[in-house]
Amino acid sequence: MSLSSIRVQAQEDHTETLALALQALLRWAGCQAGYADLNAGLGLAFMTSVRNPERCLATWMAEGRDALLERTAPRFGIKLRALHPPEAAAGLEDAPEFAQHFDASYRPLIERALENDQPVLACRGWPGESAELWGIITAVGDEGLGLRGTTPASGGELISLTTPPVQAYVVEEIRPHVPPDDELLRLAVRHADVVLRNQLDRRFGITSGPDVYPAWRERLRHEHVCAACSGHGANCHRKMAGAVTHARESAVEFLSHHRDRVADTARHLIGQIIAECEGVIRVLVRSCNLDSVGTLLDTAEGRAHLADDVKLAQAHEERIKTHIGRLGEMLAS
Repeated sequence: MSLSSIRVQAQEDHTETLALALQALLRWAGCQAGYADLNAGLGLAFMTSVRNPERCLATWMAEGRDALLERTAPRFGIKLRALHPPEAAAGLEDAPEFAQHFDASYRPLIERALENDQPVLACRGWPGESAELWGIITAVGDEGLGLRGTTPASGGELISLTTPPVQAYVVEEIRPHVPPDDELLRLAVRHADVVLRNQLDRRFGITSGPDVYPAWRERLRHEHVCAACSGHGANCHRKMAGAVTHARESAVEFLSHHRDRVADTARHLIGQIIAECEGVIRVLVRSCNLDSVGTLLDTAEGRAHLADDVKLAQAHEERIKTHIGRLGEMLAS
């Protein structure tokens, strides 16, 4: 199979670019896998996350997307090799010496992988709108870092990496496989439980689940909710709310497919989880509207309203956590 045929495709409201990249790899290997299935398997359909609460709100939901990747990829027949451990990836974008280390240590490994027709998953380092995204390195080139690839924002064209990616995984082998429904549901519920209980591998440095919401509310106490950006941070808050909303919409899609394929007791519990996910979406509606957010952030009262919405979303998430725990026990018995 030629690496030149790999393309990561953008999909409306499907915002988790790691899931889109895995989907592209499986498609390249001749297998059609659903975005909702991959997203749920990775734990991202139920994830709210932050690494450093002082950073821009819009970046919170871009962190730690690969925390469950090495558990999930093999279930779809993808064998990966990480180029460096997760604790080494944290803060690399702020380390000037990393460019030299990448050039000396990681670029040769990537080039060797490409020579062996092994694509490489890469997080960040892409230009323009692709800067924060996951993509797939598929070729060497003459521009930037000398490596080219595809992302959901590249419009089907190959683009050159301009800075070293903060994390990369060599795709050593793909024997494409979509798990059967019962296996996939157990995997997704198990990973959702890890995410919601804030039990991700500590090497990733990620806080996840309902534990993230107090930090989000704290940001709304201040006139400038995103001190890292100019203005009062309306678009940063909107992007955070939008990312959470899209994740729960994906969870609803995944669970709705599985609800009628389980026993009555589990079906009822899945229905409760869907209702709580829809509750999160509902209470964050005005946080997803840039005009509404901009107006509300202008006053202490308006910021309090947004903080109340985030608190309500946290309450829904706490109930989701409880229901997911019960569902996991039920499916395991």
